[in-house]
Amino acid sequence: MIKKKSAYLFLLICLMSFTGFSQHINDLKINEILIKNDTNYADEYARHVPWVEIFNTAYNNVNIAECYLTNDTTGLYDGSGIKHWYRIPKGDPLTLIPQRSFLIFYMDDAPLYGTFHVNFDPGKEGASNYVALISSNGKKLIDIFEFPDSLRSAQHSYGCKEDGIKEDIGFLEYFTPGSTNRVFEGLTKAEQLQQRDPYGIGLALISMAVVFIALAIIFLMLKLFARLNRSKKPKARSEQPVAAMQSASTKDEDDITGEELAAVAAALQFHFADRHDVESEIITLEAQAMPYSPWAQKHISFKKVTRK
Repeated sequence: MIKKKSAYLFLLICLMSFTGFSQHINDLKINEILIKNDTNYADEYARHVPWVEIFNTAYNNVNIAECYLTNDTTGLYDGSGIKHWYRIPKGDPLTLIPQRSFLIFYMDDAPLYGTFHVNFDPGKEGASNYVALISSNGKKLIDIFEFPDSLRSAQHSYGCKEDGIKEDIGFLEYFTPGSTNRVFEGLTKAEQLQQRDPYGIGLALISMAVVFIALAIIFLMLKLFARLNRSKKPKARSEQPVAAMQSASTKDEDDITGEELAAVAAALQFHFADRHDVESEIITLEAQAMPYSPWAQKHISFKKVTRK
């Protein structure tokens, strides 16, 4: 009994550890930042404000709720008031970042506007040149993203050229909020085919050629199978009737089976013992007493009343 309880306890611990590993906050990375936002990405109030993009590098969902976003990691208080630490509210379903997906926070120093509006603005004078993501306990630094001072006046965003990889960071040629930073240039295969064959003649010829080649292959295979079937002679089937005919012709006519002998002996015994039936060969025909069927005449069954 004790061993069984220990096994159940071990299984429970394994499941709890697996659950904790499947949703790890350390998989979140700061992926892209834009400070000078004049005509770029707008928030839900149609305002152009600085924004930061968080990328979930894992292949499982991660909830960023109760973590901190800040541009000052010196502490929660410095003696003059509350530092610019923004605690992401709990209870908003949008804080759950799907696998390999992105989430945008607006750095507009207006947290009353909603869950994704932080309480600091890196574009203000005297702000530090980084944005940090801190765990819910306020002690562990999950990720820190440093940017040059020129980003405050640049017309491009600054981020990872390969999503989540901090070894290759720089100014990006395209703004990609909420999507991958890696932009695939060039035409797709469909667009290339459209340029090479604008009227679709080549595609039609290729399709017809594929169909006719497939039909020709099927015809040749059927013809080959027919020849193989003709080349095989049914020797076993032809030899069996011949052998049966030869055995029937060589059978002796006087060779009588035991059943036939028994039938002949029984017939002779009945004949000589005078045990066979003798028919009188006389047929008697009696006239019908009633010209009708008594079963069809219900009035016959009625009780006759005596007339006076």
